[in-house]
Amino acid sequence: MRAHLRGARWWIGILIVGLLAGCIQPVEQEPTPGPESVPVQPSGADSAAPAPPAGDSASLLPVVEQFIRDRGEEPGGLQTWPEQPLGPDQVRGYSFTNAAGVPCVGFLLTSVTDGLQQPINGALVCAPAPDVTALASVWVFLTSDGQSFTLVFGRVEDPTVSAIAVVFSDGSNRTVNPSLGGFLVPQPGIMDVNVVTAINAEGNTVIAEIPLSPAR
Repeated sequence: MRAHLRGARWWIGILIVGLLAGCIQPVEQEPTPGPESVPVQPSGADSAAPAPPAGDSASLLPVVEQFIRDRGEEPGGLQTWPEQPLGPDQVRGYSFTNAAGVPCVGFLLTSVTDGLQQPINGALVCAPAPDVTALASVWVFLTSDGQSFTLVFGRVEDPTVSAIAVVFSDGSNRTVNPSLGGFLVPQPGIMDVNVVTAINAEGNTVIAEIPLSPAR
């Protein structure tokens, strides 16, 4: 009888152990990230890399060079000046020496389209002789939103010149500081220019009247 009970207890123990083993589940391990488990970034317009800044000088330089060549000139020693806003657009001045060895100066007006600057207007003028040390011109145009501007642009070779003063036909006047010897003086509206004067740091007139030449 006792042997029978011991045998029964043995089989009950085996059964309990089997039931417990069936209830215990193994702990799942987190998969190690691999190439196939790296999240895929969506493609399309929303995920495109941002465009270079609109005012990026390096990207705009070839545009300036092409504009000059389209005007029949070869830009030697090309220098550009910091751009400035004009209405919704940007205007940038530049100076260079052409193939004949005479100084030239100009500007380029650009409008931002799809994050890139596109040229929409511009002009340049070259001196009549290599020994000309100051020249200027006037150009009238519309910005991309239809605003009219009269722009006086030019360059001076005298390093003592610290300001350029422009008097317009309506009696208004503007004074700007040259950058790398070049200057841009925009004035809203369409008007004539009476005189362009160069002034030094002491306030003395260096050039009483910079001659105006026709631009193209």
